[in-house]
Amino acid sequence: MTRPAPQAELLAVSLRAHGADAVVLPAIDIQPRTATTSEIYDLVVFASVNAVEHGAKGITRSDSTRIAAIGKATAAALEALEWQVDIVPERGFTSESLLAHPDLALVAGSRVLIVRGTGGREMLRQTFQEQGLVVDVLEVYERAMPQIDAARRDALEAAWRAGEIPVATATSVETLTHLLALLSEQGRELLKRVPLVVPSQRVRDAAVELGLQGDCIVAPAADDTSIVGALAQWHARARAAA
Repeated sequence: MTRPAPQAELLAVSLRAHGADAVVLPAIDIQPRTATTSEIYDLVVFASVNAVEHGAKGITRSDSTRIAAIGKATAAALEALEWQVDIVPERGFTSESLLAHPDLALVAGSRVLIVRGTGGREMLRQTFQEQGLVVDVLEVYERAMPQIDAARRDALEAAWRAGEIPVATATSVETLTHLLALLSEQGRELLKRVPLVVPSQRVRDAAVELGLQGDCIVAPAADDTSIVGALAQWHARARAAA
């Protein structure tokens, strides 16, 4: 599991409950930033679970403020804080899936706040601006390369070579690039050949561009349920083919 901790641990718990032996190796380190706003917006868009965790407390809402979440996992994080989520894509967790939502329409001049991490995609802001909306971005966390103990990395790669890690997960492009950097040369060769579960075609395309050659299983979304389901289907197919 390569998600940021503790999200990787939560996914590992879900997998272990289904009988899987999950190994955790976070490839993203989330570092909170102090960022708040007292402005009132017509729409606030949360781009990720981490945006909720590190940004929700710093936002002022009015009774007319609508809340949008990119993806069901992000919506669930908001609902856990007792925030009403007005707009969430039925499928997918990308800017494109949110923009396609029929309830997203806003009149020109409406004020929108996008809550995200630093270096996020600009598509959402650019599209809103092209529609005549006034858009602000609140960056509430940074993604960093985590540190990994060399002995732990070597032990993990030894287990991988022994066939104890038959499949890997990567829920973002940045996760993939960090994972390649964290592994040794031998570990990178292992990653190139292992089946990989990803949450979107965009991440799959990045895996191909990075030289990964194993089967790529595209889950319907990045939430735990979707990842667990994709892994269960892959495991069932692998057993049937054996």
